[in-house]
Amino acid sequence: MSNWIYDPSYRLTSPFGMRMHPILKVNKFHRGVDLVVTPGNGPLHAFVEGTVMYAAMGKPGIGIPAEMGIVVAIKDDKGYLHLYAHLSTAVVKVGQKVAKGQAIGNQGTTGSSTGNHLHYEIRRAATPRHGWTDTEAGVVEPTKYLQDYYKAAAPIVVPPKVEVKPMLKPEDANKIIPFISAAYGLAKDKASRDEAHRLANELRTASGQPKQ
Repeated sequence: MSNWIYDPSYRLTSPFGMRMHPILKVNKFHRGVDLVVTPGNGPLHAFVEGTVMYAAMGKPGIGIPAEMGIVVAIKDDKGYLHLYAHLSTAVVKVGQKVAKGQAIGNQGTTGSSTGNHLHYEIRRAATPRHGWTDTEAGVVEPTKYLQDYYKAAAPIVVPPKVEVKPMLKPEDANKIIPFISAAYGLAKDKASRDEAHRLANELRTASGQPKQ
């Protein structure tokens, strides 16, 4: 699999959607994506900022099953819940505000897992039961969600309005233009007249006056 688009240090090993479950050996919907960093216990970072809603081993009845191992769950500003599962350790606490890119724990293979990796899942809600649903209706495809999230968060940069000041004072330009007009009148061919006209308009533009 290729590097993950949002951080090249992560390698995507299993995408979102139907797949052969690596342990059960049956086709089952994968509710997130599996990512791998090197080394096996390497640090993991939050993909978006938010508030930590859970940071412990999963357990029955709370929407975070024990099979997910140690989980850090972070609610973003849109109310979506980002789950980072199978961690070896969690370094954040419930209620803590987390910035994008902040370390949240270390990769591991806790819970039901065949090797060190990160299961990253995004749920549409943080409550009840941490947004758990029995079907895939409660989750979103992580790469598409992050693409839209980052795009919406990007600030719109409006370039500053630059006032262009005339390079010449109008009265100075108007002292020169009559001489060019005289040259225009004495010109014997169209090319010379066009050049005189161009020079006069250059002076008008440089002094902030309209062309003629």
